[in-house]
Amino acid sequence: MQRRHFLCALPAISLLASPWARAANISAAGGNRLLVLVYLKGGNDAYNTYVPLNDPAYRKHRPTLAIPREQLIPFSSTHGFNPALAPLLPAWQSQEMTLLQGIGQQEVTNQHYRDLETQFTASAPDKYLTEGWVTRALAGRPGSATPALDALAFGDLDIRQADPMGPFRGDKLKVINMQHPSEWLSRHTVSGTQHLETTPARAIAATFVQSQVPELKAVFPADEFGDALRATVQLAAAGLAPPVVHITLNAANGDQHDAFDTHWNQLKFHGAALSRLAKGLAAFRDGMIEIGQWQQTLVATYDEFGRSPAENESAGTHHGWASTHMLLGGRVRGGLLGEPLPSIDVFSISGPPPVIDYRALYTTIIEQWWGGSARDVFDRRFAALNLLRA
Repeated sequence: MQRRHFLCALPAISLLASPWARAANISAAGGNRLLVLVYLKGGNDAYNTYVPLNDPAYRKHRPTLAIPREQLIPFSSTHGFNPALAPLLPAWQSQEMTLLQGIGQQEVTNQHYRDLETQFTASAPDKYLTEGWVTRALAGRPGSATPALDALAFGDLDIRQADPMGPFRGDKLKVINMQHPSEWLSRHTVSGTQHLETTPARAIAATFVQSQVPELKAVFPADEFGDALRATVQLAAAGLAPPVVHITLNAANGDQHDAFDTHWNQLKFHGAALSRLAKGLAAFRDGMIEIGQWQQTLVATYDEFGRSPAENESAGTHHGWASTHMLLGGRVRGGLLGEPLPSIDVFSISGPPPVIDYRALYTTIIEQWWGGSARDVFDRRFAALNLLRA
């Protein structure tokens, strides 16, 4: 242990002495389970991520963007993975990865801020809620007064100045958002990093320290996404990971157009963003297996909307509607759920509507992962999805 870490840890010992005290926020069934939310900032192009093998409409609508069939990695009789996702094949082959095909919101405006606000709050399209869906799911539960974090976020979370906490809006949960995970890895203390915190987390942010940092055999990518995932594994190994870790995956320069918001020059940026996603999550899986906590881990990707089936005049894709997202974890059933996105003929903005409401996924997380009830979280009841093994 480095001396400076020991000295910094002294005022935090009483705060962190019982790292799993935060489990009281959820039921005993939720226990020490970890949810990692990965936000693909800007709206990922599912059509070029989980790609049709033999669909002539796909290649018709994307004369320059269509991924050549010989480059694809087939995962079903009709679709193949973008080659950039190759690092995730072990998780897929081990039945620890599910693709949620056609997941999305009931309606979209195709405007980032409004559709992301709806996603964060899990509200009906015509409603404006002030609390995030995680806040409503976790706040006020027995034991919520415990002194441990409810959530930790790395990277951009929410543009709002009044309450920039995304799915943790409402200032009821103990949440810390560190902009640069590399700063945490360099000192393993929140103090001195560029960060925001909710009011309930203010005292924790002033003293939160990881004094013992385990060495890992898993090799993580040397970028902000890899740093965030490595930090999460180290925190989990030390018993300091909160119930939720949120990680935003964006371009290294902070411009979402150079990652997933691919309005132009998509072939230059999209494959690289998918490669970062796949390499990072593959390393994260290796790390959680290494520390013996993969069975207690659930990873879910999400975005505000998908992309249009048709390429635009700038060799990119405009905003769409439904998307396809992945769920990974040691207790994930693995396989396909929903229906593949059809390559329909639409205007360059929009696309096919969703067949899975994203709130059904959130209901599954709340009830089957955390062991709580989603009855009062959403404006109506959504049936949980058959995603998890007991």
